[in-house]
Amino acid sequence: MTIGVVVVGAGFWATQMHLPALARIPGVKITGVVATSRESAEKAAAPYGARAYTDLDEAVQDADVVDVVAPPDVHLPAVKTAARHGKHAICIKPLARSLAEADEMLAAVEVAGTRLFYAENVPFIPAVQEAKKAVDAGRIGEVFRVKACEGIGRPHSDWFFDPVRSGGGAMLDMAVHSLEFCRFFANAPITSVYADADTYVWGDRTSAEDTALLTVRFGNGVLGQCEDSWSLAGAMDSRFEVFGTEGRILIDNLHRQPLQVVGATGWSFPLPIPGLLADGHLDMLTHFTNCIRTGEPSVSEGRVGRDVLAVVDAATRSLASGRRENVHHQSEGQSS
Repeated sequence: MTIGVVVVGAGFWATQMHLPALARIPGVKITGVVATSRESAEKAAAPYGARAYTDLDEAVQDADVVDVVAPPDVHLPAVKTAARHGKHAICIKPLARSLAEADEMLAAVEVAGTRLFYAENVPFIPAVQEAKKAVDAGRIGEVFRVKACEGIGRPHSDWFFDPVRSGGGAMLDMAVHSLEFCRFFANAPITSVYADADTYVWGDRTSAEDTALLTVRFGNGVLGQCEDSWSLAGAMDSRFEVFGTEGRILIDNLHRQPLQVVGATGWSFPLPIPGLLADGHLDMLTHFTNCIRTGEPSVSEGRVGRDVLAVVDAATRSLASGRRENVHHQSEGQSS
């Protein structure tokens, strides 16, 4: 069974991660690339022999799956278009700009009888997978605290600075990664969050926060810390820690190579192996396409992305109230 995938978006993440990964998966055919300009679509589609589109309604005709790798203001309409045509959807993080939009997306696929996958790569990173095996084997005892740090000097595109398009700042862009790592190892839903955030570096470009600190409490008592920013001068940061009663695990995603070059955007390169492998994108998209073939549940269904947004929603309320806020209306049965 060949699965045809049309990719919505022709920016950095589409061209450097999703398209190269999809091209390596047996039985997957990239049927098209949709972008706002035909020139961008043609440039992204050409290496894969795919067609270029500026209209998703036209592009979905030859596809089975819509892979949304575009700014957050595109997520809801793209997923609803996919559902209307009876196509499955994969959607990059954050799932939506708000909890209300995420619920609308999930309702659309439920009515259509299609599936929505949340393209959060963190659980698929090879180092994270190995760490999970160690935790599940009891090598560090009982997990009681988890911590994640995700920082960059600035976003890679200007649209991030527009809250109307992006939906928010560093919490919605970066903390969603940290929250998913913490949930993956705490193995329980987040019940409450305290957030503190401000804008220190990019106040002339955005009204959204560029620096955020979140402390979360899980239903099983585990504590979590998330440090996320667009304000990290000089380099990127991507570190994860798991604390157990008998040991500790540290994952440093950016010191796996002997050479680090930091450009004007604060993004570190090169990596010793392509990011689509090192960062788990190939495994993630392979997993999604296998789930479509078999009908098996995914470890990252759309509701996982929805529940992360429920935490961001509580964090936003915490910023306003100055208090710890409960996370409301999380869906049941989160995958671990």
